[in-house]
Amino acid sequence: MSVMKELQSEITRLSRKEIKKELEPIKRVNAAQRGLIANLRRDVGELQREVARLQRELGKVAVEEIEETKGSWISGKGVQSLRKRLGITQMELAELTDVSHQSIVRWEKAEGKIPFKTEGTLAALQQIRSMNKTEAWAKLGKVKKGK
Repeated sequence: MSVMKELQSEITRLSRKEIKKELEPIKRVNAAQRGLIANLRRDVGELQREVARLQRELGKVAVEEIEETKGSWISGKGVQSLRKRLGITQMELAELTDVSHQSIVRWEKAEGKIPFKTEGTLAALQQIRSMNKTEAWAKLGKVKKGK
């Protein structure tokens, strides 16, 4: 029995030695990868701190810009309510803003901020926003019907 145990222990020892030899290159690659991961984590931490710092700085500037351009943010619901407030059709609003009828339809269906292709369109909408019904109808060259 002793021979059997010795043989078994020798086989176990040789197996472990072979496994260790086969795993050595993998261990080196694994160690290198861990080093790279540590460097990436360090870089991500630095970048996150930089982003937070820039957001704090931008927050100060953004508040000032928002105050300056207040009312320039126009949504689809805003265009629709503007049109209804002035009592004009989509075609008439398109004529006032110098865009196509399809643009007005697309704007009114849009959720959130509307991306305008030209700054002139935004300026025209801001100008129209400050109008009342009489001014809008006069600009369209139509007579407002009395009640």
